[in-house]
Amino acid sequence: MKYRGKVLFIDKAHADFAPALEALGFECESTPMEYADLMACAREYTGYVIRSRFAIDAPLIDASCNLKFIARIGAGMENIDVAYAQSKGIACLNSPEGNADAVGEYVIGGIMNMLRHTMQSNSQVKQGEWLREANRGWELGSQTVGIVGYGNMGHSLAKKLSGFGCRVLVYDKYKPQCGDAYATQVPLEVLQKESDIVSVHINYTIDNHYYINESFLNAFSKNIYVINTSRGKVLDTCALWKALQSGKVKGAVLDVLEYENIRLQNKPMQEWNEVMHGLAHSDKVILSPHIAGQTYESLQKHVKVLVEKIKQLPYMQ
Repeated sequence: MKYRGKVLFIDKAHADFAPALEALGFECESTPMEYADLMACAREYTGYVIRSRFAIDAPLIDASCNLKFIARIGAGMENIDVAYAQSKGIACLNSPEGNADAVGEYVIGGIMNMLRHTMQSNSQVKQGEWLREANRGWELGSQTVGIVGYGNMGHSLAKKLSGFGCRVLVYDKYKPQCGDAYATQVPLEVLQKESDIVSVHINYTIDNHYYINESFLNAFSKNIYVINTSRGKVLDTCALWKALQSGKVKGAVLDVLEYENIRLQNKPMQEWNEVMHGLAHSDKVILSPHIAGQTYESLQKHVKVLVEKIKQLPYMQ
């Protein structure tokens, strides 16, 4: 078998990943290493496997003079200087296919929680309140769901929603032709006019910073529910909080927050601002720690997706 070089696992991965790469001729190493440590030995590696431990920036890419690929476990690539890596002939791979099902299921769970007041009524009953009429909800089949961004995650959600009988609209500014059997493509203005629920599935780029802002939210004809499972900085949290207070946004599910650092960790409580405290204490808001794509199954799927993409690299031919 041809020796393909050393691959460094910067972050933990599923146990199947290293054996799969070794079967292709790679030597795998998973020694815990911070950025400064890697800078000192970067020339040793042919590939990096990373999630969100630190940024792979231009200086590190320059130091990685024998690097052939960077494999990101997951969808987001904002901690990798992709353009610079590609200019050096380094392939940048990710695996949004691996957790698309997990994200789609999470979003539906969040929608159901909001429409049927599950979290709120759970707290009330535990405090001795028995409010049946106050917690009368809506059936998902009666709703129009607008999906902003129609990549792997958006498509997975639309496919799953098709079984509930609801109307699904989709808008993607990068894909002029993205409608399919599960979702009807419409201009953004139509999505904002007709949606009861909006689910955000766009990558974070400079162009998408605060894409969901005050004017975006106020452009909806109806009072809406908002779900964000993409990246925190695509949504202006202050604008969302204002819309929650006014009633324009009836409820929100936030699996991601703009306050997260590069390791996808929220700010410690002692550094929370007024808005973060407001979200944390609102019965209109469901928060989770960036887990929409975190399932046992997705761990294995990421491995399969990335191994297949590595196999297809010119370096492997």
